[in-house]
Amino acid sequence: MTGLGRRWFMVGTPVVFAGVSVFHPMGHPAELGGGGVSRWIAVHLLQLVLSVLLAISVWLLLDGLQSRAATAARLAVPVWLAFFSAFDGVSGLATGWMAHAAHGHVGDEQAASVRAIRELFEQNWLTGNLSVAGSVAGLSWLVIALASAMALNRAGADRITVVLMGASLLFTNHPPPTGTVGLLALAAATYRWTRQRQEAEVRRHSVR
Repeated sequence: MTGLGRRWFMVGTPVVFAGVSVFHPMGHPAELGGGGVSRWIAVHLLQLVLSVLLAISVWLLLDGLQSRAATAARLAVPVWLAFFSAFDGVSGLATGWMAHAAHGHVGDEQAASVRAIRELFEQNWLTGNLSVAGSVAGLSWLVIALASAMALNRAGADRITVVLMGASLLFTNHPPPTGTVGLLALAAATYRWTRQRQEAEVRRHSVR
């Protein structure tokens, strides 16, 4: 990947993710209409792919940074990816597919499907409002955002870049508007940091 291509990838991934997050349906999957369920499934499918790309882009952002904060952020990246994918796969896709199937049922069959969705979404130890997977994913993203901000500050990033990186912690709650704002903050911090590194590299070459 060329320097420009790498920069576009690092900045573009959170921007695309932010765009997808705007279409994330709000509310309970069991209460969505047919169109809402289809959108729910599509968004969570895209998020599974984008979460891998986002993890790579954050890893590239931390490339070359040598500090305890940078190490903590790097260690948190695979943890976030594993648990966010588990949470999105079960709580997102499984409930979406079940909700889609429920629309094809009537009477007792539909009621049973709705009860199953609610149990999976709300009561299961892995996926509910007190989800273990969701909680670990949220905490690991919090570590990524704050530790990366500290690492960038230590590496000489300007204050705006550091603040933007810290603001990406809003993605801890990934639906809009918080998730969208957090991803856009990450994209802006990445753009500013990569630009600062490029300018510093140009200055070093000009001195030589």
